[in-house]
Amino acid sequence: MKNYFKILDKLIHFDTTSSNSNIEAIDYIESLFKQKKNYHIIKVYNSTKNKCSLLIKPHGDISKGILFAGHIDTVSVNGQKWSSNPFKLIKKDRKLFGRGVVDMKGFVSLVIANMLNKNSSKLPFCLSVTHDEETGCEGIYNLSKYIQKKNILLPDKCIVGEPTKTKIVTANKGAAVIDTIVRCKKDLGHSSNYNQKVNTITLSSELIIFLQSLQKKISKKNILKCTPNNSSIHIGLCNGGTGHNIIPKQASFRWEIRYINDDLQFVKNKFQNFQKFLLKKYKEDISEITIENIPICVVPGLIEKNQKKIITLMNKFNFLGNEHVPFGTEAGIIQKLGLSTIIFGPGSISQAHKPNEFISINQLEKYNKLLNNILNY
Repeated sequence: MKNYFKILDKLIHFDTTSSNSNIEAIDYIESLFKQKKNYHIIKVYNSTKNKCSLLIKPHGDISKGILFAGHIDTVSVNGQKWSSNPFKLIKKDRKLFGRGVVDMKGFVSLVIANMLNKNSSKLPFCLSVTHDEETGCEGIYNLSKYIQKKNILLPDKCIVGEPTKTKIVTANKGAAVIDTIVRCKKDLGHSSNYNQKVNTITLSSELIIFLQSLQKKISKKNILKCTPNNSSIHIGLCNGGTGHNIIPKQASFRWEIRYINDDLQFVKNKFQNFQKFLLKKYKEDISEITIENIPICVVPGLIEKNQKKIITLMNKFNFLGNEHVPFGTEAGIIQKLGLSTIIFGPGSISQAHKPNEFISINQLEKYNKLLNNILNY
């Protein structure tokens, strides 16, 4: 019998920070299933071949089964003060500590162990393990494209195992990340030679202030039952210039919107119109300045649609409710493949991305019991 603790212990040892390769961890997971010889393993690499996503399916008819979806990339530990080695699983006070233990290697380990311990079921388990969820969901996008291109059969139900304290989540916000870059074609040189009205940095500051002002113009629709329950705009990075006495040739900032429904398009339209207004306003002063908006990633949210199959199944095991969360997941992407999808995983998102990240053993045992019950249903 495979023990999820041993699998989790091994997975924590792999530093799968999004900036690193995940190949060693993927090879380890693949090796576990190769020993059983009754699983079909599909590997999809990124463009540079240093990262890989897995789709693992048992042989036979899996159409009425469940796809359990998880990622094994993690956020960085740089700058965080840990009480122990973040890449060593520590057990203390009925909790397990380690980077990625709750987000989301604990979930992945549970599913792997249960798949390996049960050869057949009326509700067969499939598993997807992806890379780069933390930086824009490249792994699940690549895997989804491959699935569609090869016409690969998937189960009709999906559980995305992000930490929800084993509560059913039926909706989450979408996320879009955008780089706005202000460039000047002129070689403007020394600041003493320029009696400026505007430059790339000051123009960027006007754009940032306008973006922040849009927050008040987004209607508080109260569609989602989470905090905040409206779409939110955040400016996270800002760069520009090379010296206090050099006129800046370029300034840029990265911003995101955690959006509900059509709020993304609303904000983009307002922002683009304001950019046109500024270029017209400073026409004589910035004829050599351009503004470019580069989308880094767009991840759709999970919506309350086509969820009856998976919710009905969960209700049979006394898991009820329809919570909403503000954070992003792969669920909206998988839902677009036609699967009846929810977010449902062990542990709390409040412990993710922090130093001394942990998950309670009680949460893992509760989730493990559910997986056993489903497999034996």
